[in-house]
Amino acid sequence: MSKRIPGWVGAIVAALALGHSAAAGAQNLPTLDFVIVDNLGHLPMMVGVEKGLFKQHGVDVRLKIVKSGTEIVNALKKNEVQGGNMSVTTFIKGRQGGEPVTVFALAMNDATRANADDPLAIIARKDSGIKPGDLKTLKGKKVGVWFEQTPDEYLKIALDKAGLKKGEVELVNITSNPALVPNLAEAKVDAVVSLEPWNTLILDKVPGSYLVQRGGGYMSYMMVSTFQDSLLKSNPDLARKFAEGLAAASYATRQNRDEAIEIFAKVVPGVDVATAKKAVRHISYDPRISAASLSAFDAAQDALIRLGSSSADKKLDLKQVVAVSYMRDVEKSHPQYFKDLKKVN
Repeated sequence: MSKRIPGWVGAIVAALALGHSAAAGAQNLPTLDFVIVDNLGHLPMMVGVEKGLFKQHGVDVRLKIVKSGTEIVNALKKNEVQGGNMSVTTFIKGRQGGEPVTVFALAMNDATRANADDPLAIIARKDSGIKPGDLKTLKGKKVGVWFEQTPDEYLKIALDKAGLKKGEVELVNITSNPALVPNLAEAKVDAVVSLEPWNTLILDKVPGSYLVQRGGGYMSYMMVSTFQDSLLKSNPDLARKFAEGLAAASYATRQNRDEAIEIFAKVVPGVDVATAKKAVRHISYDPRISAASLSAFDAAQDALIRLGSSSADKKLDLKQVVAVSYMRDVEKSHPQYFKDLKKVN
């Protein structure tokens, strides 16, 4: 006569079996190496990995974290990773330079606007003589910015729009975002240009510093998510799973920005959490590729060509380098990740 197993024992055995199965499943997930920069534009990636959201959608994402867009392009060129996030201007220049990568989603974006650049700002020191809202007063001043990075592109477009010619503003190359603080505080420059969370940090740490311009509609500061063309051709299903995880991570970031910053602080050493929690309010995390987003791509290309960028001297065919289908399919299959966003075309 067989002995009856108590119900609670069966439940424990089932739970252990389920846990073992889930762990085995997680171990068998395809892995994907992805490169990002250690700033808030890449925050959904960190949230997605920390909270297991990519794994929930069938892909184990391993992040390589670097300091600049230039390092991202180099990591892709060396095949150290299969994909990476970068600004739209970095993508355009990289693709023009021969890097075979395609955009399939946006990690940081406002799909309702073609000129959302609120995370970027120009900040002046006390007694600099620069007037808030009047970029013409930058004439003859020293402005610190990291050359060949997104703030540099933003500054050049802003100065061009203000009618200032090359050489009328002295640009100083500061190759580290944290170094902007002492350079402004010690009056080595009259103003600095950066992105979040560094703008908020500068305003907090440099006494008397003030905003000359936040954003301004000069460009769309989008963080594009790219894969190498070879991966998209060989494994489009992996790209789809990644897009689902990114949509879930973007939603989680928008819903709980303070929690997202706590995660950011785990990944990026030395973060001023209070400052970052203020800074993140200036950033949109909308992964959709809309008509406005595509217009922003075109505008960025036009600006780079007009300003004489040596690595972006002709326009890319957006139909060939921006794959809109991935995230649009995710919108249909997982509408819960987009329910807080305004509808767009």
